[in-house]
Amino acid sequence: MNTKSINFKIVLWFSAILVIATGIIFASFFTVTSSILYQEVDKELLLHSLSPTEFNNIPGMVVTILDSNGGIKQSSISYDTPFVSYKYLFEAAKKNTLVSFINQNIGTTPMRFLVKPIIIDGQLIEVLLIAHPIQAIQNSINLLFSMLGIVFVVLILPTIFGARWLAGKIIKPISDIAGNRDEITSENLDRRLISPNSEDEIERLSTTFNSLLDRLQQSFIRERQFIGDVAHELKTPIATLKSGIELTLSKDRQKVEYQKTLSETLIDIDRITSLLHNILDLAWIGADKNISKGKSFSLSDTLSELNEIAIKLSAKKQLRIKSTIQPDITVFGDEGKITRAILNIIDNAIKYTPKKKIIYISLRKLKDEAIIEIKDGGIGISKSDLKHVFERFYRGSKTSKTLGSGLGLAISQGIINAHKGQIKVDSAIGKGTTVKIILPL
Repeated sequence: MNTKSINFKIVLWFSAILVIATGIIFASFFTVTSSILYQEVDKELLLHSLSPTEFNNIPGMVVTILDSNGGIKQSSISYDTPFVSYKYLFEAAKKNTLVSFINQNIGTTPMRFLVKPIIIDGQLIEVLLIAHPIQAIQNSINLLFSMLGIVFVVLILPTIFGARWLAGKIIKPISDIAGNRDEITSENLDRRLISPNSEDEIERLSTTFNSLLDRLQQSFIRERQFIGDVAHELKTPIATLKSGIELTLSKDRQKVEYQKTLSETLIDIDRITSLLHNILDLAWIGADKNISKGKSFSLSDTLSELNEIAIKLSAKKQLRIKSTIQPDITVFGDEGKITRAILNIIDNAIKYTPKKKIIYISLRKLKDEAIIEIKDGGIGISKSDLKHVFERFYRGSKTSKTLGSGLGLAISQGIINAHKGQIKVDSAIGKGTTVKIILPL
C-alpha cells in the first residue's frame, strides 16, 4: 500500500480517531462500572463498622481489631491465617486519620478491607479492620473487561475495513481524473475528462479542469495560427527580397533600376520591422513593466501627430479624417508605447473602413481622466467576435481577407492596462466600431 496516498491517510486518520474515541468510551464505562460495584461494597462495610461485633458470625465477613502497635487484639479468624498483611493495613491507618478502603487477599480469597483508625485525644488507640469478599465482583469486572475487549475488536476491525472500502470508492473518481489527465497531451487536447455527475467537489474539479483544457486548446490553436501567420508574413517579404536582389545582381543595371530595387526592398523591410515590433511589444507586455520610468507628456500633441499620420495612411482609400482634440491634456507614462497603442487602433479603423468613408478621432478631458475615441464606418464586429477581440492571435471571422496577425488590439490593451487605463470596444455589423481609451491624467 502506498503510505503517501490520500486513501491511506484517510483510513489512517479515521482509524486513529475511531480507536482513540472508542477506547476512551470503553475505558470510561469500565471505570464507572467498577467504581459503582465497589461503592456498594463500601457502603455495606461502613454500615458494619458502626457495630462490628454483631457481624463476626456472618459468613465471609472478617472483623479484626489491632492495638496501637499493630498487634492483633481481636479477630474473627485465626491469628495465624496465612497471607494476611496486617502490617500494611496498620501502616495505612497510621498515615490516614480517615476511613480508607484497601483491596487485599486473605489466602487466595480477594477481600476489600475497611480500615478505620480509632483516635482519642490525638492518640491512635486501635485500628478496626472489616473485610468483605469481592471475588464475585472481581470476576464480574474481569468478565466485563474481556467482553469490552472483544466488542472493541469486533467493532473496530470491520469499521476500518469499511472505511478503507469507502475511502477507495470516494478517491476512485480522483484517480480516474488523474489517469485520464496523464493521457491528455498537446497532441490530443480535444479530449476531456468524464464527469462523475456526483454534484460534489469532484465534479467541480473535473468541470474546472475541462474548462482549463478548453482555454488551453484555444490558446494552442491561436498560437499555431499565429506562427503560421508570422511564417507567412515573413516568407513573402523575404522571398521578394531574395528574388529582387538576385535578379538585380544577375547583371549590370542602370542607376534607376537599382533605386527601384532598393525602394521595393525597403517596403519589405518595413513589413518585417512592423512584425518584429509586434513581437517585441508582446514581450514587453508579458514582462514586468516599470511605468515609473516614464514621464509626463502632452497627449494632445501626440494625438495631433497621430491625426496627421492617419490622414497620410488613409489617403490611398480616400478616407476623411475628422478630429476634435482638446489642448493641454497631459498624462504620465511611456509616450512611445501609448503612441503605439493608439496607432494600432487608428490603423485598424483605416484597414476595415471602406473607401470614401469617415473616421472620427477625438480627445477630451473628463474629471481626472483623458478620453480618446476612435470611431470608424467600417464593417463592424459581430457579437460572437466582440468578446474575443482583445485575445492574442485572434482574428475575427470577417477579417480573413485583411492582412494581419491578430495582435494589434491585444498589444494596445496590454499597453493601456499597464498605464492603469482602460480600453473598450463597441461595435455592430454594418454600423462601424468605436474604440474608447481612458487614461488617468
